[in-house]
Amino acid sequence: MTEFGSLPSPLDRWVASVLGPIHVVRDASHARTNSQVWEVGNRTVRHFVKVAPQPVLYTRETRAYREAVPRLGYANAPSLRESSADHLALILTAVDGEPLDNETSDEISPARRRAAHEQAGRLLRRLHDALPHHRAEADPDPVPGTSTSTGTSTSTSTSTVNAAEATVSSLEQHITAAGTQLPTPEADLLRRIVSTLPTLGPLPAGLRHGDFRERNMLWNGHRCALIDFERSTPGPLAADFVHLATDVWPEHPELRAALFAGYGRRLTAREEQALLAFTAADAAGALAHGPRLGDACVTARGRRTVQRLTEEGRR
Repeated sequence: MTEFGSLPSPLDRWVASVLGPIHVVRDASHARTNSQVWEVGNRTVRHFVKVAPQPVLYTRETRAYREAVPRLGYANAPSLRESSADHLALILTAVDGEPLDNETSDEISPARRRAAHEQAGRLLRRLHDALPHHRAEADPDPVPGTSTSTGTSTSTSTSTVNAAEATVSSLEQHITAAGTQLPTPEADLLRRIVSTLPTLGPLPAGLRHGDFRERNMLWNGHRCALIDFERSTPGPLAADFVHLATDVWPEHPELRAALFAGYGRRLTAREEQALLAFTAADAAGALAHGPRLGDACVTARGRRTVQRLTEEGRR
């Protein structure tokens, strides 16, 4: 996070109309080019201003902060101070802590890291349970005043079916885009795994975080908080565990145990199979997009997952 100086205009005028004069502004954006996040404040209060890259992401995050995130409890996530559809911007309260995946995470003791994951699991369960199914299923308007484009199904199975169909249909696109990153035997392995998804039937569904990973878990030494809800969508809950299943759990199975201890239940057998399928699909997506975006970390994640799935298939 670096000193920035001032917000771009006219965003600065809107923020000042909500918060008053701002004396400190720091750039808190991620490394990707479409990330726009600033820490703003004065002598006593800190907030974050976030501009969404797309209207749909603004809509998802605004809805999550208004309807679901308050269920997580005080200081367990930011609160929405104000939002602007004109600027695709949100003003969020600051919560204490540093991302678990930053450079200082190696200094966290194993016991405290397990505690952080257990708390994160508890918070994720609250999010998953926050909205009744008929409200979680409803896809909100992209911006206030526009029409809903996808309807408002009320069945738990609808989002499961939609997610399964979308995952299967996008797989071939990702395999094609991955090119030489995915040799034919590996591509066929991913196809076989993902093809099981539509056969699993209805799965537990609700409002998901959508980007549940260590960088979105803030840890202050005794309390975990969740951030970044722009990819929050209704769907099968098992999909929310993909990032941990690919990035963390293979090397740290104890963190999986800690997280589900906090979550309050284990995944069912069908959810475990669904998670495997979502993980395989994620690998294809990572190998399609990582090289194109020049993101070595994403590419490496996809390669690790394919190697792990290949080794497990040989057992």
